[in-house]
Amino acid sequence: MTDLIFHTLAPYYWSAGLPAIPLLPRQKRPAIIQWSAFATQMPSNEVREHWLSSFAHGNIGLPLGPQAGVAIIDIDTVDEEITAALLDILPTSPWKRVGKKGMALAYRFQGQKNFKLRGVDGEMLMEFLGNGNQVVLPGSIHPDTGRPYESNTHLWEVLDQLPDLGVDIEARLRNRLGVKGYSLAAGGRSAPLDVIAAGERDVQMIRHAGYLSRVVMGIDKSRSFSLFEAIQHMYHWVEAFTAKVSGDAMDPEKGVAKLLEFLARDLEIGRTLPRGWDIELPQEWQDHPTIRAIQERAAPVSLDHDKATEWFVSCMMEDPDSDAKTVQCIEQLTSKAAMDRHVSDAMFDAMMNMMSARCRVKVSKPVLKKLFNGIRNGNVPDQEQTHYTIAGCVLESMETEGELRHDAGQFWQWSGSCFQALDDNQVYMHVANSVTGTPLARRDGDYAAVVNVLRRMCQRPLNSGDVAGINFANGFVEMDLVVREHNPSYGATFTLPFNYNRDLASAPARFFEYLTSCWGHEPDFEHRMMALQEMFAVTLFKIAPRFQRAFLLFGRSGTGKTVLLNILRALLPPNAVAELKPTKWAERFAPTRLIGAAANICGELPENGTIGGDVFKEVVEGSPIETEFKGKDGFSFRPVCAHWFASNYLPISQDSSRGFIRRWLILDFNKPVRDEDKIENLAEIIVAEEREAIAAWALEGLHRVLDQRGYTKPACHDKRMGSMRRINNSVHAFLEDTRGYAPGVGEAPCRQVYDDYAFHMRDVGRGKPVSFERFVQMLEDLDFEVSRNPVGDFVVRGLTKVMGLANAARSA
Repeated sequence: MTDLIFHTLAPYYWSAGLPAIPLLPRQKRPAIIQWSAFATQMPSNEVREHWLSSFAHGNIGLPLGPQAGVAIIDIDTVDEEITAALLDILPTSPWKRVGKKGMALAYRFQGQKNFKLRGVDGEMLMEFLGNGNQVVLPGSIHPDTGRPYESNTHLWEVLDQLPDLGVDIEARLRNRLGVKGYSLAAGGRSAPLDVIAAGERDVQMIRHAGYLSRVVMGIDKSRSFSLFEAIQHMYHWVEAFTAKVSGDAMDPEKGVAKLLEFLARDLEIGRTLPRGWDIELPQEWQDHPTIRAIQERAAPVSLDHDKATEWFVSCMMEDPDSDAKTVQCIEQLTSKAAMDRHVSDAMFDAMMNMMSARCRVKVSKPVLKKLFNGIRNGNVPDQEQTHYTIAGCVLESMETEGELRHDAGQFWQWSGSCFQALDDNQVYMHVANSVTGTPLARRDGDYAAVVNVLRRMCQRPLNSGDVAGINFANGFVEMDLVVREHNPSYGATFTLPFNYNRDLASAPARFFEYLTSCWGHEPDFEHRMMALQEMFAVTLFKIAPRFQRAFLLFGRSGTGKTVLLNILRALLPPNAVAELKPTKWAERFAPTRLIGAAANICGELPENGTIGGDVFKEVVEGSPIETEFKGKDGFSFRPVCAHWFASNYLPISQDSSRGFIRRWLILDFNKPVRDEDKIENLAEIIVAEEREAIAAWALEGLHRVLDQRGYTKPACHDKRMGSMRRINNSVHAFLEDTRGYAPGVGEAPCRQVYDDYAFHMRDVGRGKPVSFERFVQMLEDLDFEVSRNPVGDFVVRGLTKVMGLANAARSA
């Protein structure tokens, strides 16, 4: 085999429609930056010619996915039994490539998600390589063995013979390997491919460009980059970032443009580039108009001791007899030195000695050093500065990375698609790192004062309107289910990392299969599905408080309740999910956990614990809650999350009113899952495969719950509500059980009804009766009217005593 690997082999692949790319010599890494673009397109003729001349000796690779129509199963184990088990499951491939160990097999790409299978010890067994991956092709030299990769045939010769794997290949492999007795690691499956909103990607790119400019300028000393290294770093960063998303690829040129913009801005305010900033800068970049402008501005500024001496003498000679002019020259040279990042402290000490020796004005070295350090840190000491002006400068600096607001007791910054919470410590540290050197910001108290001013300057509600909706990666979806561009005015605090596609609403087959396994045998199955769809919809849209109900998945263990909660949890990003039990809702600081959340997944209800009725109703209704973060001022906010419970027990409260009971929507789970039917990590598998479809299905229930002004109530809900009334209102249980009273027209003496109730509780219900006053209240909670008759006795209107039956009950 010739050492002109890429030059010899690439034309064969291109002629077959395979977008082969150059790799670095004797390496697996692409030699080009934007290689992933060729997963969906062929390189142009001009690009091919450039590659053939520039990378003739390199290895050769193939971007997998739509353009090639090829996917690879890479078996990466030396265990012969496992290899045999995998080959027994997989269709026979006409193409097999061998490198150091294992083998790579080619199949037809059908849009499958990439995944990995690992053993319980973490050892890699095999990997599915598809869109976003590339495979090293035969003829290339393995970096470890120094020998060529080999295959049984040329890939371009067997393209039309590649078999299908099916889109469910991962599940089938896992199930079959399990049947064969092989244990796989629970975390071995790949996470779903996240889609990052275009606006958020742009903000991230801007932030990264700012970081690179600070490194090139020498401000950030954590790394050391020349401009060309920073440009290459931007390209690599975009490539790595794009590999984690689907949809339109990012344009690295936008990031480079921002990098150059930041450098030019720093030069405009007097900073200087360090020596070597333009080392090895190719001619094509030197010809870039912005870089030419940077070179022109940067060239005359760079200082050394001789240049500083020459400039200082020249400056003083303009008016040699003026002490004021001399002082001005001293201050100007100090400023120039501070702005020049290659001037070290030792170099400036030498400059101060030079100035002291060459002028008759007394040079105060401590004062000049303080001035030098202040300017170098970006802050010229100025007695006219105030905390307000300092905060304004900090705000301007921070908002280059996104608009800043303060609402619900904390800072928020626009990320390009939503607002993200900023910890006060982050803002404090930004202030501390930005304003050193000013006499009004030297200590902890000064920094805290600036942060306080920032709070007032940024005070603005996140949601400037009254628009309900949810952020997907491809836009903000309002109640009309139309996708609109992300905008700060919506006040969104999270973005779902996938696109909204209404056409997928009927497609979550595995999710439907799971629900059918739980409820398919129930007569109210259809109504349960409708109710669940509505519950998901109001949760995602954060409008559950409008309908004033918490959600309870009720039933014994092992019936699928937890799987449903885990599906909901996995649909949402972590900052959109709270886990605050109702027993904590009245605590001083706890409600802050609900800020920005769409779902509060509370888990189990306590068997004997009670829920405070007043606080529960306020939180579920979304009434204003007074709370505070520790060490900060209190504030009021309205929780907008839906509250989800899964329990073996019905809710208990001292509040016996229907106000508590009617704030629940209950779905039964009655069918235990057999051990042999259980699937480990079922929720994660379902969401990984179908999260876009589940979300689209859920949103289809939105208009129904809005039109009904409430939820669909299946028969299981009505049954459990009756049980809740009995548990929480012993008078209701008494009236249901006794045959001595019938609701309707008429009235009954309240004291006699109470006596019969007390007898029933002690001798039949085996419980303690409530007091007479509480008994009257509980009757009124059941919509009976209790009042005094003309002779002053309490009577119950709407309840009639059935003669003889009450006494018969006593005697029994």
